[in-house]
Amino acid sequence: MTLTFDHGISRIRDFGIHSRRDEKTGKIEIQTIEVGGEQVVPSRRFWKSFFQRFGVSDSIFRYFEPTEVFQRISERAADDLVRYSIERCDEDKPRMLAVSSPNRPLISYASVRRLINRFGGTNVEYEEGRITSTHRPRSGEHTFEVGGDTFRHHFVMETPVDGFSHPKISLSFLRLICANGMVGYSRAFRSDVSLGKDIGHCISRALETYDNGEGYAALRQRFESSQTSWASVRECHQLYKVLHKVESSGGLGNQNVFKDLGRLTGNLHELYGFANLEALSVKRQRILPAKCRVYDLINFAGEVGTHHSNPNGNRAMQSFIGSLISDEYDMEGTANVAAEFEDFFVTAAGSAI
Repeated sequence: MTLTFDHGISRIRDFGIHSRRDEKTGKIEIQTIEVGGEQVVPSRRFWKSFFQRFGVSDSIFRYFEPTEVFQRISERAADDLVRYSIERCDEDKPRMLAVSSPNRPLISYASVRRLINRFGGTNVEYEEGRITSTHRPRSGEHTFEVGGDTFRHHFVMETPVDGFSHPKISLSFLRLICANGMVGYSRAFRSDVSLGKDIGHCISRALETYDNGEGYAALRQRFESSQTSWASVRECHQLYKVLHKVESSGGLGNQNVFKDLGRLTGNLHELYGFANLEALSVKRQRILPAKCRVYDLINFAGEVGTHHSNPNGNRAMQSFIGSLISDEYDMEGTANVAAEFEDFFVTAAGSAI
């Protein structure tokens, strides 16, 4: 796969909108955006940056035609001049990535890859305007054990190449026995990289000097606590919903994950006599235990994300882990008996993406 990127500057009023209305639902679908005489497919990242820059939401298209929305924004906005980024891939149609301020620092895809190679980055992935890479902290990997499992300190750098948002660093543990990467994608375990005029210098300085002893200690404590906490029905159901969302977007490479999750948690519908777990109040879901511990859910999500998902699916799994460990577990400290944890949870079927 060959990736190239083009950047340009345009006013919103000069964007051409090509859309169609679904005859059954009446919903308008924007198929392509024309800019500079070329039609490109808008990405989710484009819409996120567009809504954020102009202070609107996607619900606006329920009431106004897309062309009218763009014209109104151009008329009312103090400045509708934007820099846009187009992703070109030899395997797909050109995609419109984020729009941003023309004055915002921008770094090229090639420059980021050179910096990653220079600082020994691994597990390099690109997805929709962002490059993620895994690195060692300045103080070293610091191998340690939690309940019989061996981990190493890592951190993950996420670098935008379309000018939208800051580069971000998230704390990460690598579970050595199965090479599961577990990333704390949450505010509690994340740092933004401040940008100056020379974005490459800012990123290289972060990769060279980053360390966070207190953050790693807090992350380790959350992992230790997860081993002595029964997973609640709510926590298990949250993971199921994230998996279903990843599957519906085509990001899951192994359809056995749902069966294996049921094997891990136990048949919760049968256990508590509900055909639909949503019928249980959230308060009650929090106090009903599953047949596994929170640590099992963390390892399961890490395995699916690392070995059985595409980059977007992996991010969704890691975001679930980050949100889970950031807050107190529903049944924290309720599993006092020591346990042995499985190395792998997902049975092989199909090919990973």
